[in-house]
Amino acid sequence: MRLQAPSFVGRTVARVVTTALAVVVALAFARPAPAQDAPAPAPIVSADPALEAALAPIVQDRSLRGTDVGVHLVRVSDGATVFAQAADTLMLPASTMKVVTAAAALDALGPSYRFTTELLHEEDIDAAGVLHGNLYVKGGGDPTLVLQDLWKIVYDLKTHGVTRIEGDVVFDESLFGTDHRLVGWDKASDIENGPSYFTPLSALSLNYNTIALVTGPGVEAGKPVRAELETPVGDLYEIDNQAVTGAAGTRRNVQVEREIDGQKMKFVLTGSIPIDGEVDLDYRAVPDPTAYFIAAFRQLARERGVTVAGRWRLGNAPRDAELLLRHRSAPLAVVLMDMNKYSNNHYAEQVLRVLGAEVHGVPGTTESGIQVVDAYLSGLGLDASTRVLVNGSGLSRGLMLTPATLTRVLVDMAGDWSVGHEFAASLAIAGRDGTLWRRVREDPGRLRGKTGTLDGVHGLCGYVTGTHGDLYAFAFLVNDVSGTSSPIKRVHDRFVREVMGSGVEEAAVASGDDE
Repeated sequence: MRLQAPSFVGRTVARVVTTALAVVVALAFARPAPAQDAPAPAPIVSADPALEAALAPIVQDRSLRGTDVGVHLVRVSDGATVFAQAADTLMLPASTMKVVTAAAALDALGPSYRFTTELLHEEDIDAAGVLHGNLYVKGGGDPTLVLQDLWKIVYDLKTHGVTRIEGDVVFDESLFGTDHRLVGWDKASDIENGPSYFTPLSALSLNYNTIALVTGPGVEAGKPVRAELETPVGDLYEIDNQAVTGAAGTRRNVQVEREIDGQKMKFVLTGSIPIDGEVDLDYRAVPDPTAYFIAAFRQLARERGVTVAGRWRLGNAPRDAELLLRHRSAPLAVVLMDMNKYSNNHYAEQVLRVLGAEVHGVPGTTESGIQVVDAYLSGLGLDASTRVLVNGSGLSRGLMLTPATLTRVLVDMAGDWSVGHEFAASLAIAGRDGTLWRRVREDPGRLRGKTGTLDGVHGLCGYVTGTHGDLYAFAFLVNDVSGTSSPIKRVHDRFVREVMGSGVEEAAVASGDDE
């Protein structure tokens, strides 16, 4: 995707220009008084009558009746509003919030930032491979660390000559502190069931802080089904397997309940799996992510033949501890691609906390990360009335943004030579990948965007190129949806296709703005 911005534009200059343009083009839209049957639509503002004629019917589609709609379409080259409806109204953004988190992270940390996990020690390692003292495992909030990475860390520990630890293995989670909660989401069923999109947070995270229960048919009909954990964690978690293997051709009917007792968890498995059934993985959030990390590390160390005389415990690494080895994540730009293309809540919340720690100091909390995001938005000339920030993922019904806030971020990123390309690359490409791979497939690549969905909420924001190559930023948020999101997606796609077509381009040519 081509970003229309002058080469090597500095952030300071870009923000001054963006803020100046904002003063000229910003429009305020008051929410009108509701009608008896449904709220009256907010007034439409358009740069051109022909464009209004093309887009107005789309944003007033019958599938949007009874909903709250906010739309903002901006030409990136000059920041001018091209089309708007309720663009300055606070709305639930759902996961479109992730574009704000990504932008603030790139702005503060840079695209090459890497998350680290370090092994440190104070005492010497002798010729026999004995570490005479403690081994410290210090977490850096890496959201991407999975079992294969942890296996490599433990493998490298022995490769570095350590076969026995006379002291303790001390796990340092101080970067985030001991509050593991994902702030902003209190849905009772999610708290009880622990779905994979709602996981706790830790400076020492593993497998997105989920564990997979592997289930499949047993050795023969009538026998227990196969049930085991994908990640070795010793006796931290257990399985109560009451499910049986059914006859060939019968229906798979398995129920999994999660029981929590402090750091421990038990899966209770009931129902049946046919003898010719497939193996399946059921991912659930772990109750204590640091305890999960420790248990997996301990099990892998045993398998690698590294013995420990002392305890496995929490604690802080001394400031003067010596580095033994360091595991580094992929660059932030790559991490944000997974975060935005696949709407990974865990990534977004871990990134937010690392952002808080790097800018405001340890511990990095959700609150300190939000302070960084808030400062970034203020630096774009947006006042406090444009947002209510709660977390970094958008998994919250208290978080509010205006559509114009999202487009301001998009325009800022497009105008920043130092991070704009990495930001754009993080977005899903319509017709090709991520959450947009099935959409606008007849013309792939001209839309890069971020979706956002909660019950009753669906949004889309991003960049779209017109016929003549002009780049537009847009945000189209819909709240109070009573049915499924499918009709809303179709409206979003119609809107995008119209921007791709002749309507917007004719307005640009008529105003002399064609390149």
